[in-house]
Amino acid sequence: YAYSTLLWLLSLILITAAILQEQTVSNLPHPLLTLAVFGFLIAWLSMMEGGQGCLVGLQPIDKESYRTSHPLTFQNTTLAHKGDNLERFIVGRQFLVVLVVFGTNLLAGTVEDATVLGLPSTMIQIALDSGLALMMITISTGQLMSQTNSSDCMLDL
Repeated sequence: YAYSTLLWLLSLILITAAILQEQTVSNLPHPLLTLAVFGFLIAWLSMMEGGQGCLVGLQPIDKESYRTSHPLTFQNTTLAHKGDNLERFIVGRQFLVVLVVFGTNLLAGTVEDATVLGLPSTMIQIALDSGLALMMITISTGQLMSQTNSSDCMLDL
């Protein structure tokens, strides 16, 4: 856990520094706006991934067992599990995931010959130019964390 946490923190610091130092391909007028939109997209991705895990996981469970304890979950699953709504949700969610990941790349992809935090060019090439840091943030924060939580806390997520 220590290595992955350190790699995640390093990736977060590098992406944030690249955005704030205007070393990304973003066309937004201010780096704080870029950072805010980037954070929103990662949060949105997390909600989509976690929501899918919950809806799919709750499909075989009797809705009456959580009707009074989790009324919002009951309402959501009643609608989502009616007819082919779940399949429609999954297809639509996949299109949105592609859109969100494309948007994060447009906001946080680095420019050629980026200089971030005075780090050596080799480290910048490995972490930023290759997209490794951006993938680490997108996948671990936007997808894996919410999928793991949704598999364990389907009613509460």
